[in-house]
Amino acid sequence: MRKITFVLFLLAFLTGVKTMAQAQYGTWTSVGVEKKLGKWKLEADTEIRTIYYLRLINRWSIGLDAEYKIAKPLEVGLSYTLMNVLDQKYLNYQFRNRFNVGITGKQKWGRFDFSLSEGLQLTTKNASKRIDDYGNTDTYKINPALMWKNSMQAEYDIPKSKLTPGGEIESYYELNNPDGNKIDKLRYTLFLKYKINKHNSLKLAGIYNDELGSDDADYSGKYIVDLKFSHTLK
Repeated sequence: MRKITFVLFLLAFLTGVKTMAQAQYGTWTSVGVEKKLGKWKLEADTEIRTIYYLRLINRWSIGLDAEYKIAKPLEVGLSYTLMNVLDQKYLNYQFRNRFNVGITGKQKWGRFDFSLSEGLQLTTKNASKRIDDYGNTDTYKINPALMWKNSMQAEYDIPKSKLTPGGEIESYYELNNPDGNKIDKLRYTLFLKYKINKHNSLKLAGIYNDELGSDDADYSGKYIVDLKFSHTLK
């Protein structure tokens, strides 16, 4: 009986390993620099995303972000991102422009910090490299793509510790899909921040990325390891 149990366990383990090996993993690696000026916080960053483990670069981007504190619990933000994105249908890279505008509310409860963000995201796509079998330009069904973004986040302040754990849930809702508006993607994140010193910090996160949208949605992998280094200027 023990031998049979061991064999069944081994088969289940190997099946799980094979399933995990076939899953689509990705990595996000970014470096950011931020500066606080009164009620303003300015940030610039660059990021590389990979899919299919580390085999293929899915996206490279640079971004600029500005946030303004209109009241103690409320901030408004505006950002721009230039992206070089892999079009998986034709296996070439195309530049895209992305604009975000939103508002964030924050609330502290004991040692927990909660935040809720709402905003709009507009992405313009270059279809000039999408040539179909007949020599015609194969345009994107949704261009520009307009999304409503929602984010809920919680962090826990560990006393006398440089570590800050937290989690986040994000949703992206299509606003101009000709087939009807619907949820484009859902993201679930668990993260751990580490404060190296006064000006430098690291953030390590695990992300489950569930893309539900159209075929021309940005595909970033399903299981993602995210690492970000941030530097705060004096």
